[in-house]
Amino acid sequence: RTSKCQPSDGSFKTEVLTRMPYGTCIIMGDPHVLTFDNPLGTIGDITQLTAGDYVMVESDLLTIHGRFGYCDRFPGEASLTGLSITGSIMKNQKLDFEFKGPDKGPSGFTATWNGAQILTAFPCDFTSDDGLVKGAKANINPDEVHRQARHTIGGDVGSGDMPSFKFEIAPDITIYAILGDQTMNAVITMRKPSGEVDGYCGNFNCMAADDTLEELGKRGLAAPIAKSVFQGAAPEGQATASGTPKTLNDCSPTLLAQAQENCKGAEDAMMQDCMFDVCASGSAEAGKEDAMTAGIGEAMEAKFSFMGLALPKLANVGISPQMQWMLVFVTMSFAAGGFVSGVVSRRRHSVAGGFAQLSMEDEEEALLMPPAWEHEPLYEHGDRELDA
Repeated sequence: RTSKCQPSDGSFKTEVLTRMPYGTCIIMGDPHVLTFDNPLGTIGDITQLTAGDYVMVESDLLTIHGRFGYCDRFPGEASLTGLSITGSIMKNQKLDFEFKGPDKGPSGFTATWNGAQILTAFPCDFTSDDGLVKGAKANINPDEVHRQARHTIGGDVGSGDMPSFKFEIAPDITIYAILGDQTMNAVITMRKPSGEVDGYCGNFNCMAADDTLEELGKRGLAAPIAKSVFQGAAPEGQATASGTPKTLNDCSPTLLAQAQENCKGAEDAMMQDCMFDVCASGSAEAGKEDAMTAGIGEAMEAKFSFMGLALPKLANVGISPQMQWMLVFVTMSFAAGGFVSGVVSRRRHSVAGGFAQLSMEDEEEALLMPPAWEHEPLYEHGDRELDA
């Protein structure tokens, strides 16, 4: 999601007058990246198939590097295997989590805080001594984080909890990762840091058009970085491809036909990526999962079209369908309750001799209050608060 308005086209201009906006970056599959400015993939995504360490987010206050590696399912196309986070916003401390094996699944993923291993059991929680970071390794429902969180490794939408990492970094940063056999999908939600921001998660300027692999190359950020903030190198098996990168031309006619059928539910800009996942993995189920997670948002908009509600704001924030339904019905309930309460209140005041009046002090206080920021997060990711 993003909450910063587009630059002026000469007719009008909107400026952020309160706190900086929130955004969400999704890294999924082999891997496709949906940036802060393109959270629904309306212009496609950034796809990087080569293993290595890459800049996901870079600013004066925060650095997030992503590690892409090969796996059994995608032997010729890299997938996300880890994230490393540091910066002055974290008092220059460092959080790493990645797949190191040799076991597959949750036990093969490790997490460290300033080099010391954390979250060694399942499930378990962690809180840093200074309270800056809270984390969990537990079963969490990806649908309550982002509609693309299950992409290729999380099963069908609505299929329940999955082994996951979740970290809350003060202030205003939440990182969720669903854990597959050897790879992960990650959802980074954060308030834009002050100053310039760039990397595979985009430059957070509300212009999706400059969040492409070609534009990243022009800014010197497309290639793997020689020295990352990760502690140590990637395991050998992740760094060396055991297959060759595939294209749709390499797909067998039978599998290509299955890909076209199973990816029909994906948005137009994401359909090619969905089909690519089928061909690269050799499994038609990958496309079925992609299309289901992508199409659920469109179904939500269609269901509310009879009310004149296309749900554009809810769709753009990338929250789960279940949460979208809940938000709509809660909002409608509050609206109905407010209407009834208002009618009763007016009638009561009318009987008493007129409408209630604000005192001069109350009116001045109301005028001095800061404006409500319409793009604050609609909800906190996940259905649980991490224990302190």
